[in-house]
Amino acid sequence: MNKMYNEDIKWRFLNEKYDSKETREVIKYIFFYAYLNELPLGKDLYDFSLDQIGSVIANSNPKSLNVAKTRGSFISQYISWAISPDVNLRRDNLNPLQNIDESWYAQFVDTSLKQFISKTELDEMVSQLVNYQDKIIPVLLFNGVYGTESSEIRNLKLTDIQEDGTTRLYDDVKGERYIKLDENVIEMLRKANYEEVYMNKNGMAEGKSPNSHLVNSEFIVKSLKRGAAKEGHRISQSSIISRINIIKEYIGWLDLTPKSIWRSGMLYMASQLMQGRNELIKEDFDKIGEHFNLSKINNNGYESYNRAYMSGFINEENINKLYK
Repeated sequence: MNKMYNEDIKWRFLNEKYDSKETREVIKYIFFYAYLNELPLGKDLYDFSLDQIGSVIANSNPKSLNVAKTRGSFISQYISWAISPDVNLRRDNLNPLQNIDESWYAQFVDTSLKQFISKTELDEMVSQLVNYQDKIIPVLLFNGVYGTESSEIRNLKLTDIQEDGTTRLYDDVKGERYIKLDENVIEMLRKANYEEVYMNKNGMAEGKSPNSHLVNSEFIVKSLKRGAAKEGHRISQSSIISRINIIKEYIGWLDLTPKSIWRSGMLYMASQLMQGRNELIKEDFDKIGEHFNLSKINNNGYESYNRAYMSGFINEENINKLYK
């Protein structure tokens, strides 16, 4: 439920405290979680007790201690702002989150294994990232763009995209292929391509280097101007892995890997193909195999996608967990 309690006050805080639109978009999700607690209590988050704040953090299902602490930090900033003389909204001048240690936050961490994500969870993950250079990587993986050592992602250029969304991909080993991408993915690719400044630590970095510059390159996903990165060169596989690690640490889904996001996209496609049926059929596996560029096996001179391998994770049980 994407609603904010006392929306005008929340937006006043966001606009006064944060210059970056992307950062504001990330923080507002905490207010969405808080709404479910504020409404029945009939009071704003800035007036919450420590136990009530704990309920908000718990309801947000943080997947790591870092995520729980980050959400607590934002709530603390909001309460401190509400206490300030210029605002003066809280009933007392005490911030319940002052001097709270890690052990308090640890109780709210959801430690359950997260092997696959749904389309809704992907959208939520992306909405919490401030850099389009970060957003686009899990989106591409989910939509079937991967390749040997992420080469389909690393080789992608804006000139590879046609007006109707047909996109040329190039795998360093398997070669060229074409797939159709949705307009929202294309728009995100455009924004990532023209991004020049990268906000470190998802916009939360402080000190002398809150931002980094991106190299000039015709490739959409770009390296940061650090170390061995060279102008015009494509991003390295290690940098792609590093970006995913930063994303999953911030979001808190520490079990996710590029492959599990990629496979999650297969499960989503399977759920769409299955609509109106209770089981997957051979043609479904063929369509998924083609879109995600899976390798074929040779069986008595006949090439086909390895249905036994695919059904190990593309099955009704996993689909129902995510989409039922």
